[in-house]
Amino acid sequence: MNNASGGPLFQRGDHYQNHRPDYPPALFAGLAERSPGRRRALDLGCGSGQACRALEPHFQQVLGIDVSLEQVSAAPAGASRYLVARADALPLADANLDLITVAQALHWFPLPAFFHEAGRVLRPGGLLAIISYGLCSVDGLDGLIEDFHDRELRPWWPAARWQVIEGYRRVTLPWPESTVPNPGDIERRWRWRDMAGYLDTWSALVKARAAGEDPLAAFLPLLRARWGEQERTVRWPLRLRCCARP
Repeated sequence: MNNASGGPLFQRGDHYQNHRPDYPPALFAGLAERSPGRRRALDLGCGSGQACRALEPHFQQVLGIDVSLEQVSAAPAGASRYLVARADALPLADANLDLITVAQALHWFPLPAFFHEAGRVLRPGGLLAIISYGLCSVDGLDGLIEDFHDRELRPWWPAARWQVIEGYRRVTLPWPESTVPNPGDIERRWRWRDMAGYLDTWSALVKARAAGEDPLAAFLPLLRARWGEQERTVRWPLRLRCCARP
């Protein structure tokens, strides 16, 4: 994305972790309470480690695994340990984990191979938590972000994107579904530049730019004009599906 002078406004790799909304702490506290132990948790498809950092207060060891070395390298230093691996070939011992979280990433994994691997590395009673959030809405700007997502970017989204938006509700989990309290919507008070930074993390823009197009650059003047310079409340519906290994 370019600013009015033609220079780069955001670099995707550098700003990904800063512009994605973080999850409510109560989400991870609830998952820890329903895990069979507090020894080891894995966030799979961890990106730059957002969920890993949220899990650290609840487990003795937290692992983050992603196929992208670039994303893992962007994770800030902390207590979590990061590895590069595939979801269907985890470099972990059998019955090794109390919890696996997958946040906004299940649609990238080969199913059912990942579920088989999850059954191998989870302890009996170990929890698999599929976390996602739907498309955001902005107070006072009904339809603006939704239209950009659904209409302008539709040619650039993978078909699996709609699984995320609907909370993976059509995915058949490998074990009976467990009830874990959902802490509710994610909310942030943002200015238009915060939203621009968040939109710039969307994978559809990577594909569009590779084809020589930049829908976000064209959308930016409208976003700024409609938003104004004030803060607005942005909401994402939080979705959670869980199951425990028998």
